[in-house]
Amino acid sequence: MAYSVKIEGLTNLKQKIEEKRKEIGAVFEKDLNEGADRVVASAKSKTPVLSGNLRNAIGKNEVRERGGKYSVYVGIQINEIFTKADGWYARMQEYGTSKMKAQPYLRPAFNEQKAQINNEIVSDLKEVIKESK
Repeated sequence: MAYSVKIEGLTNLKQKIEEKRKEIGAVFEKDLNEGADRVVASAKSKTPVLSGNLRNAIGKNEVRERGGKYSVYVGIQINEIFTKADGWYARMQEYGTSKMKAQPYLRPAFNEQKAQINNEIVSDLKEVIKESK
């Protein structure tokens, strides 16, 4: 026995799914960008300050989407004062050495913000989903 099913409105459904995909992407971009700003501010407040160069080198890149995955880099940004050659200093402060105790600033900043970032993403995604009902 053969069955035949006719589904109408698939073009409209595909269009609505694509619109939601764009809205979901906007949620990720906004929430990750705002979360990264908070991680940067927190890391700067935790950074050990001798000259201020390390603190001033903490920054973030723009949110990137690649293959449906969103990411943002928060960390040391090479600039005219804090060069690539100074990267060892940032690592020594974060992880310590055999002769110096670690003074972590990036990991604690991320760890204190990640739950809030996650909650904001979930909350905003729920709003996008509710709007589609």
